[in-house]
Amino acid sequence: MATPQQPTDFDAIVVGGGHNGLVCAAYLAKAGLRTLLIEARQTVGGTASSESFAGATVNICNCDHITFRTTPVVDELSLADHGLRYVDMEPATTCMAWDDERAWAIHHDVERTIESLARTHPAEVDGYREYIAAALPAAKLVLDAANDPPSLRGLSRRVLDHRGKGVSTLLR
Repeated sequence: MATPQQPTDFDAIVVGGGHNGLVCAAYLAKAGLRTLLIEARQTVGGTASSESFAGATVNICNCDHITFRTTPVVDELSLADHGLRYVDMEPATTCMAWDDERAWAIHHDVERTIESLARTHPAEVDGYREYIAAALPAAKLVLDAANDPPSLRGLSRRVLDHRGKGVSTLLR
């Protein structure tokens, strides 16, 4: 990218250096546009950034980037070449209700999650199974559709690809 000589020598100005602004600016620059990214904070990344807290480095939004990882952005922008590396933890999350000190783990495997929930909250297992039966098809449909530009034709194609699974949950 050429260095602009004047503040007006930009083809695009992206306001906000959160994860969406960074991705947008990177694609614009990759397409050859002279791009200026403006961020009010001292660091970029928005809710995808990390901060020091209680002696650890934590994501400020408690995101695990599941949706982002289903997109082609990581490969298209060669983010691994710039140091992006995901570490999959097992269990993925440990949960605890505000009014109950008994914790349970959410694993990448649904059955392991149910086993963990059964140890601390056995009365919740059937409800969790119902939730998973409704939520997983809807989540898979949404994640699959998120990689296409939004259009009625594209969404209809994805719904047909998924044989309608998840649609009733999304329409509730």
